[in-house]
Amino acid sequence: MMSFKRHLFAMGSVIALMTGAAPAFAYNNKAYISQPGDGNYASQDQTGSDNLAVMNQSGSLGTSVQTQSGSYNIAVGNQASGIGNVLHQTQSDHGNYASSYQSGVNNRAYQAQGSDDDVSGYNTALVSQVGVGNFSNQSQYGSGLVGTVSQSGNYNSATQIQEYIGNHAYITQSGSFNVASQTQAPGNSDVGSNRAGIYQNGFGNHAYQTQTGAYETEAATYNNALIEQGVGSYNVGNTASQLQYGNNNDARIYQNGGSFNNASQKQYSSHDTAVISQGGNFNTAIQVQH
Repeated sequence: MMSFKRHLFAMGSVIALMTGAAPAFAYNNKAYISQPGDGNYASQDQTGSDNLAVMNQSGSLGTSVQTQSGSYNIAVGNQASGIGNVLHQTQSDHGNYASSYQSGVNNRAYQAQGSDDDVSGYNTALVSQVGVGNFSNQSQYGSGLVGTVSQSGNYNSATQIQEYIGNHAYITQSGSFNVASQTQAPGNSDVGSNRAGIYQNGFGNHAYQTQTGAYETEAATYNNALIEQGVGSYNVGNTASQLQYGNNNDARIYQNGGSFNNASQKQYSSHDTAVISQGGNFNTAIQVQH
């Protein structure tokens, strides 16, 4: 009887293979793509755990999409000396690492870790862009996350969104006419401590940070937001704005040198601290705490 059962199981396995049935998961996968040249397109899709996807495109008009689902995944994208390159990297689950590097003009980098339906944790997302007119967007959902964006050049834009608690978000921009925006929210968490920092050097830059907490939800958050513009350099026409809803918040704005600067901070709740320091002429500082 046992031999007959084994025979039926073997026949079922053969039929499954013949009909194209296959498991919807994989383990310990590795994928590498390198495309030197122009007009390239690369796409990698991995489902499972312990995956690694590495992409490298050198040239113009290249597009790369990397999607990973599982734990302990690593996705690294590199697009150099290009014009109008687009890079998408999406990861779910915990302990992931995503890194993107782009140099050139009008490049786009999108990185997403977790979602409202798939809250992850302890992930790291890094974006580095060098050039003119580049755009970076990072969204992270979970706890213990780190998001970092570094842009060097002019007319660049960086946006970071983090939801839930214990996260860190930092944007560094060197150049002129750049825009940086960061938003942190506690989600459905009860307590947490988020940190956000924006550092800009150059002319005509704009920085915006928003942290929400107990004012709109029952969560008790211990948020901190920092904007520093013109670290050791001369700046003209910079704008910094911070808005915090929550408990025990700390908001700091430093504008070093230059003229026509504007700084505005709004905090609603108790135990808030707001500090504005401006150096230069024709500056305006507004702080509202309730």
